[in-house]
Amino acid sequence: MIVTKKRSAPKAALAQFIAIIALTISIFLIVDFGRRAAANYRVQREAERLSQEVELARQRQADLLARRSYVASDLYVEEVARQELKWASPGETVLVIMPTPEAIAPAINQVTAETASQPIVQTPAQAWWHLFVGLSPGQAVSQ
Repeated sequence: MIVTKKRSAPKAALAQFIAIIALTISIFLIVDFGRRAAANYRVQREAERLSQEVELARQRQADLLARRSYVASDLYVEEVARQELKWASPGETVLVIMPTPEAIAPAINQVTAETASQPIVQTPAQAWWHLFVGLSPGQAVSQ
């Protein structure tokens, strides 16, 4: 009977040892699989972001190519010459409409009236005084 006990003890120890090794290997594989899955997820997100960026760059390139072909056309040259350079085609007369002095005078008078009603503030203390009292410190004393 003692002999059977001795033989079963090494078998149980061997089974426990194999189970511990298998458990350790399986835990290692699970952790490694999780790390690889997380890395793969990050790489896929980065790839999607980069593909969107490439698509935006392609759209911008198409817009720039269309703009380049328009800028190289005679239509664009004529538009710039007329609007920015105030040139005219042969046989055309350029008219520049200037505002009359009567149209300018009310605007100038309005700006002058607005600035005259506001006192000139030179220091922060004068600004606070004007904000709370309404008069400049010199006007408050003289009145």
